[in-house]
Amino acid sequence: MKLAEKVFSVKNDERKTHKVISIAGIKFKIKRGGIKTIKQRIEDYKIMHDPSLYVGIPDDITLQLSFNSDCNCKCKFCSIYKVRDKERQIIPGKWLYEYLEPIYSKTKNISPCYGEITYGKEGYDYLSYISNKYPHINIFIETNGIAFNKKWRELAAENLFEVKFSINAIDEESFKKTVWDKDGIYTLVHNNIQEYINLLDEKGLSAFRPHVTSILNSTNYQNVEAFIKMALKWKLQKIGFLFDTRENNLNKLSVKDKENFDKALITLLEIEKLLKDKVYIGFRLFMPIKNIEEYEKKVKEISLETLKEKYSEIWNLAKDLDLKNTYFKRVEVYKAKNKNIMTYYEYLTSITYHQKIYKDKVICENPWNHIRLRPTGKLEVCAWRGYRDTYKIQQFIENNKINFEKLFNDLYHRQLRKNFMGGGIAAA
Repeated sequence: MKLAEKVFSVKNDERKTHKVISIAGIKFKIKRGGIKTIKQRIEDYKIMHDPSLYVGIPDDITLQLSFNSDCNCKCKFCSIYKVRDKERQIIPGKWLYEYLEPIYSKTKNISPCYGEITYGKEGYDYLSYISNKYPHINIFIETNGIAFNKKWRELAAENLFEVKFSINAIDEESFKKTVWDKDGIYTLVHNNIQEYINLLDEKGLSAFRPHVTSILNSTNYQNVEAFIKMALKWKLQKIGFLFDTRENNLNKLSVKDKENFDKALITLLEIEKLLKDKVYIGFRLFMPIKNIEEYEKKVKEISLETLKEKYSEIWNLAKDLDLKNTYFKRVEVYKAKNKNIMTYYEYLTSITYHQKIYKDKVICENPWNHIRLRPTGKLEVCAWRGYRDTYKIQQFIENNKINFEKLFNDLYHRQLRKNFMGGGIAAA
């Protein structure tokens, strides 16, 4: 053996699954792929020194804060059930009021999510602070509505919050079946929504009526049409549906009660077509549906007159509504209150769907301006990517401050930007 190999060598093990590194007689075993190749190091260097991938600290930041793990409802379909019995999680006040403070002037949107923001005084205190000191920021909240009491309604109306109510039912009976079997909850939520709508109308802010959503599963597929009617009676123009990912097996693409699932999907496609430009009907599948193209093609062939007749009550409730007209009314209020003007796209789809035009292509904007943060410090660039244990806000804290320039321009963000600009996917 050569002297150099005795001092340092890198070889495959017998199974060729690991690299064996020898340094002065001491051996280390590392899984293959664990060491970056020279080629990859050169590529990383190029990415880190490519001026087109540098953004500094952007002026239109979105903070998606997984604020807490609290909840005052026991939804049967909720994914947070895993942390219910664990120690309470909440983003530390030092982070909210000190570490994030330098970027609030550059922040366009804040979305506290994960737990129930209205449950616990910390949520009210924080959003009151932001509303008073940084009134330009748009605030998006999603709530089950249980604790959306008078003080919350007044805070939301005064500061033009974008409020999404997760109702999931059309009456007390269906609420108990789909959501939680506790008496009186549905009625409480329903009344809180009605009181909020009344308050908005009194303030001349009808254009800021809330968004309502429903989970869809085998307990309520048949309620799709009734849920839309309920929302339209409130003159709401954004209605969302989410398919239950706990009940259905995403890995095997299997759906419980496939027959009624398909009926609900077709109903949504038909009503979406009927209410185009009047009401935004959003529905997330979270899984490929083999016959979605077939259904879309069939719905495309149905005339509007046929749909108007089939859904006559829905049509009569919605025929005088106009999404763009409502949006322009909102813009006038934004201007009067010196708030950041939400784009029409953001108004329709909320802020986790950031997209922008780059060289005539629509690409994801999140790697440029989005921070998703959990109470543990875990970071991500959007809601559709899983958190990693190795990527945390603590890595960017220097001298008791967050180095945001370093955060927005690290190798991970730059790789994502490069991928999207090149027409690829977010594979970094």
